[in-house]
Amino acid sequence: MTTAFDNELEQVTELISLPEVYLKIHALMDDSKSDIDDFARVIKLDPNLTAKLLKAANSAYFGFSGEINDISRAVYLMGIQQLHIMVLSISAVTAVSSLDFPKDIVDLKTFWRSSLLAGALSKLLAQQLSIRPGERFFILGLLHEIGHLVLYAKFPQLAREISELAQTGNMRIDQAERELLGCHYGNIGARLMKKWKLPISFQTMTNYQPTPDQAPEDKIEASILHIAHAYARRQYSENNECIENLIAKFAWHSTQLTTEQVEQNLQAALLISGDMERVVLRP
Repeated sequence: MTTAFDNELEQVTELISLPEVYLKIHALMDDSKSDIDDFARVIKLDPNLTAKLLKAANSAYFGFSGEINDISRAVYLMGIQQLHIMVLSISAVTAVSSLDFPKDIVDLKTFWRSSLLAGALSKLLAQQLSIRPGERFFILGLLHEIGHLVLYAKFPQLAREISELAQTGNMRIDQAERELLGCHYGNIGARLMKKWKLPISFQTMTNYQPTPDQAPEDKIEASILHIAHAYARRQYSENNECIENLIAKFAWHSTQLTTEQVEQNLQAALLISGDMERVVLRP
């Protein structure tokens, strides 16, 4: 990474912050004396978040019986860990989507739909491999490409040059990024996650998702993200790329997943991501 780009990136990531309500929820999670009512009180201060969480609680994603119209009950049924994942998902999408994106570079709706699918598929694949807790893979899949959004919004000309290099040089996008920047979108996303004080394991898996064989640890987890990323990209890409060209052999070897297993989970993931789109993306 060049010094000039590194300095600019440092300034940019400092400006992208999670909303105050998430920080309060995160603080409550670190407080051993906090209870369900404390979380509900904080959430009620944000009407938009309250509405989204109630929508989530009544979605097929959770599958709770009966209509839930009280946020305290929603928090109780979700549990603190799942609540944290939902609040982080909504907060992160809100924070990053507030940036300005050139329309010739990215369709933000398609980007988030692909990311939601990657999150849903990652979660299902982790559950198939009995990796616990599987719920964290939803947020990992959702945020695994936020580094791209930083590039699109803050370094649009560089993003255009990277795209052109990838096409003319027949490279993967992360390879073109390394060629021009000395880093790739996973590195940038992990850096933003560090600023947000997300778990080190989140940073590691995001950092090494494009190249899971290079991960110092969590290789299987990074491989799950790698596979989910490829299938989500194919689903929403106009190029109809061959899936075998998008997935490293190491990822198949480390997870021992088959294409048939992934395809089966993909159908369920499409239903889940469509459900969550109505929660996370719509007002």
